[in-house]
Amino acid sequence: MSEWRVRFHRWRRTRPFWGPILLALGGWFVIRPVISSMSAVVALGAGGVTAYVLGGGMILAAAVSMFRPEQRHFPALMGVLFAVASLPLANLGGWVIGMMLGIVGGAMTFAWTPYDDKQIAKIEARKAEAAEATEGARGDA
Repeated sequence: MSEWRVRFHRWRRTRPFWGPILLALGGWFVIRPVISSMSAVVALGAGGVTAYVLGGGMILAAAVSMFRPEQRHFPALMGVLFAVASLPLANLGGWVIGMMLGIVGGAMTFAWTPYDDKQIAKIEARKAEAAEATEGARGDA
């Protein structure tokens, strides 16, 4: 495996990765229907601005929880609240898809816990066993 893939894999394992991805994708679905020229947003009025605030808040919550995993609980809760609020306030929550992705992503982010030392030791032991088995198979051939 190349070095950058190994480094990315290690980085990804130390944070809630899939939850913020789903939360940000939900925010995109909420914003997407109103992305257009500024004159169209002004014509939409409060509905257009609300979609930007709610969707942008979901994306911001995802970014904070991804890059500051120790602070993940508050952004996850805010992301879920923005997702639920998007149903009546912003295009039915981005065709309901954005709301559902936001709720699931926020819940996954909130529920994520980092590995403890015991789990890390177990993972390293499995890797060592796999390396030994690979070396043994190469030696037999």
